[in-house]
Amino acid sequence: MQTSLLQDIKMGAIVDVETTGMSPRHGDEVVEIGIILFRYNALDHDGVEIVETYQGLREPTDPIPHGVIRVHGITDEMVRGKTLDYNKMESIFRRAEFVVAHNKGFDYKFLEQLLPMSIDKPWKCSCFGIKWVKNHGLPNKQLGTIRDFLGISHDDAHRALADCEVVLEALKRPHYLQELLN
Repeated sequence: MQTSLLQDIKMGAIVDVETTGMSPRHGDEVVEIGIILFRYNALDHDGVEIVETYQGLREPTDPIPHGVIRVHGITDEMVRGKTLDYNKMESIFRRAEFVVAHNKGFDYKFLEQLLPMSIDKPWKCSCFGIKWVKNHGLPNKQLGTIRDFLGISHDDAHRALADCEVVLEALKRPHYLQELLN
């Protein structure tokens, strides 16, 4: 990546969570988190590169409902005894200037209790902050649709780090990162 000045390099974090349900207010919990710290050239919004990644599983208080397991494939056996590395996550969020999530409202409400340092940053939503349907002709804003439209290879839908990787690959394409940040 070539830039004229070092300060032209900026960093952001992409985050995704997998949970036991839809609402932390109803006792649902995070069972997996994925985070990608990335850098890019702020002058022309290109040169997007991974700086660091984190993926962690977390054992919830109650068993994961079967209907939820069918969505993300994370079982009670996979999370048994697992905890998150809060120091690593804090280090990533501390270096990021902003946080991106594909459905900001969903991820944010789970992270405001679990990782309060993440909500101190400006949040961007790659689902609603990029006009996928209106400006780019997609039939919807779903991550799977965006993945297929852009031809992004991806095997683990609804797994936290894999979904972050799809968002990152989309942001590497011309104009999407700039549209998200404007």
